[in-house]
Amino acid sequence: MFFDMLPTELRDLAAVARDVATERIAPLVPELERGRTFSPELRKILAGAGFTGLVVPERFGGVDTDVRAEVVVLEEISKVYPSASTVLTATWFPTKVMVRAADRPDAPAWLPGVLRDVASGDRLGAIAATEPEAGSDLGGVATTARRDGDEWVINGSKRFITNGGHADFYVVVARTGGPGPRGVSAFYVEADRPGVEAVRFEEKMGLHASATAEMVFADVRVPADHLLGPENGGFPLLMQGFDEGRIVVAALALGIAEGAFDAAVRYAGERRQFGRPIAAFQGMQFLIADMAIPLHAARSLVYDAAQAYVDGHPDAARLASIAKTYASDMAMAVTTDAVQVHGGYGYVTDFPVEMFMRDAKINQIYEGTNQIQRMIIARSYFPDVAR
Repeated sequence: MFFDMLPTELRDLAAVARDVATERIAPLVPELERGRTFSPELRKILAGAGFTGLVVPERFGGVDTDVRAEVVVLEEISKVYPSASTVLTATWFPTKVMVRAADRPDAPAWLPGVLRDVASGDRLGAIAATEPEAGSDLGGVATTARRDGDEWVINGSKRFITNGGHADFYVVVARTGGPGPRGVSAFYVEADRPGVEAVRFEEKMGLHASATAEMVFADVRVPADHLLGPENGGFPLLMQGFDEGRIVVAALALGIAEGAFDAAVRYAGERRQFGRPIAAFQGMQFLIADMAIPLHAARSLVYDAAQAYVDGHPDAARLASIAKTYASDMAMAVTTDAVQVHGGYGYVTDFPVEMFMRDAKINQIYEGTNQIQRMIIARSYFPDVAR
């Protein structure tokens, strides 16, 4: 298996993540699901384990890892509580943007210090990119940033901001130039600046312990050096992370499916009908087999895509989209079947499969919908004719 071929340090990291998930996060899940809100205690656990700062390189106070480390952590945590994984992915994306900006010759002097705080778990981030009329189309953002002397003034609203209202900082995507992606820039904005406000929290189908907010940035003033990268150069800075982000979502979906599958196998072996465990019936055996086959295929795809990304393989972008699409579609199918295995019990909150089913759906939507992924995959085979 691909996992068994990983370096020892990654297998050890997976074991740590598994222990944190089962020993520290799992006991909190019922209360967090009922509370349906961001959990400071969950954040503390993730930060204390070093997971929130996992993507900060050693030169900025973190540890040198690659996307495979993110995959193993997300796979293990998502088996237990996908909301916790979403807290991580939401802070990893803006952190990676900041790391790329910090490696530029024009990097502001304050940026390494902020990254050290992220590495230590003292700061949690969020990416403020999505807008009501600009979801998959980042080049269509309407939020503006206007230069005023030694400051930028940011105005606009953002939707579906994960960690919104609870993050310590935001990487805000705003228009500084003309229309389209070439007029977009990225800014570091502290959460406590005047004019930054979470005006509404979404009531979501799933991911109950992950806050999703509508954010308003009203005449928010930031110093000129809070521009990340060049003016009007935010789009390439952001897009560099999308292939990696799709692998991350694929890993999250994989973990969800594995958690649901493990629960289904356990239940089928324990639940008795007509004097026998339901696992003894051929119909149930076929259902379990039809869950296992795509699950194992997805795991190979996810780790293959992660390795291709690390190796800089020319097919890495295509494989990232394939892994994200297949794993998230698979997770939706497997979690649905896991509920079916449980029968009526699968529809109530006494068992985790209903949570896994609800949490699986979003993976088909964010980081580029699966319809967008299919366009990317097809166009990669017809670069000259499919545009």
